[in-house]
Amino acid sequence: MQSTNFITVIIRSSLHAIRGRPPRLRKRCFSKWFFALVSISCLLILLSVHQKSPPQVFRKLAFMKNHKCASSTVQNIILRFAHKNKLNVVLPVDGNYLSTTELFDHSSLDDTKWKNVEFDIFCLHNRWNKKEVMALLREDIPSLTIVRDPVQVLESMFHYLQPEFGEFYGAGDIHEMVIIIQNGSSPLLNKRAGDLYGRNQMAWDMGLSPEIFDDEIAITKEIERLDREFDLVMVANRMEESLVLLKHLLNWPLENVVHLNLNRRKPEISSVLSANERRVLSDWLAADVRIFEHFSRRFDERVAELNRKHSFMPNFLAGLYGLNSAMEKEKQLLVEANKQLYDTCVLQELGNEQLNGEFKEYNDNTMGFVVDKKHEWCALYAMSESAFLKRFRDLLLSRAE
Repeated sequence: MQSTNFITVIIRSSLHAIRGRPPRLRKRCFSKWFFALVSISCLLILLSVHQKSPPQVFRKLAFMKNHKCASSTVQNIILRFAHKNKLNVVLPVDGNYLSTTELFDHSSLDDTKWKNVEFDIFCLHNRWNKKEVMALLREDIPSLTIVRDPVQVLESMFHYLQPEFGEFYGAGDIHEMVIIIQNGSSPLLNKRAGDLYGRNQMAWDMGLSPEIFDDEIAITKEIERLDREFDLVMVANRMEESLVLLKHLLNWPLENVVHLNLNRRKPEISSVLSANERRVLSDWLAADVRIFEHFSRRFDERVAELNRKHSFMPNFLAGLYGLNSAMEKEKQLLVEANKQLYDTCVLQELGNEQLNGEFKEYNDNTMGFVVDKKHEWCALYAMSESAFLKRFRDLLLSRAE
């Protein structure tokens, strides 16, 4: 209201001043006053926006942790938030899976000592079942997940789980795996290694039945369901943008999404696939391809929406003047903050087999970090999932007594 009154006073004063000028100068004066008025109005609007009380920070959330989608990095961000705020994380009796072959059922926690604790955070591996997740958390809270190019998911999973994964399908390397898929020469192609890992891993993790993997109509309906169920679907190869969207969804400050890239595959454990091999795998992973393409489009829409909402001028004008969009500005801030974290905390990157204690992960095909012990807080950014979950189990036990 005060801003409106102030603008009104400026307009009246400006018009009065212009009327007193000779006709030849009125047009020129009007143009100057008009642009000045627009600038002042924009400034006052921005000031009024910033004077509003800050939005409420979400402290409860559900994260569907998909396999091989950079989800360990996102999970660490969430666990650090939970640790900082002393929140209760949904945990099984042991291990890091809330369900394996079956969809998640909240009654699976009935045999835990903390079954009656009020939970805040859901962020472990499971087969997604939103109805049961919300029944456990007792309210409708933000739900999110992350997707990745399905060919990259399979290639990463093949190397991460070697040698067991390849042996299950009779493939010595990923290239042999492609040949087996192309020829349909294994009766195990529609089976899952360890009953968990295999074709259309994202669809499996998100609760889709393998029986509909080749049914386009059924897959379309399931994608529509997932679209309704998730408030945000991040994209692994656009991690910084994903985390900017996450921070806006949860109303978190930037510092909450600063991170190290965890559980990364060793650089030497990788394979280059030809265009034809990628086509073979994409055809075999058609359900996951549909999921990835759909949520990649949705992601672009979310980025465009953020730019419209938080940019000071339209995108075409920002481009005309060489100005970055709101997303680009926030993304750059996050990149710089991540670099500062790395420079402050990381002393060395090592293969997992050379790590020990709370920094050692499950799989030796990955890399980890040696951090500077002078800064105790650095450890949380590089801590293994198992070490972090032990802290939360101890907390749940203390609150269950």
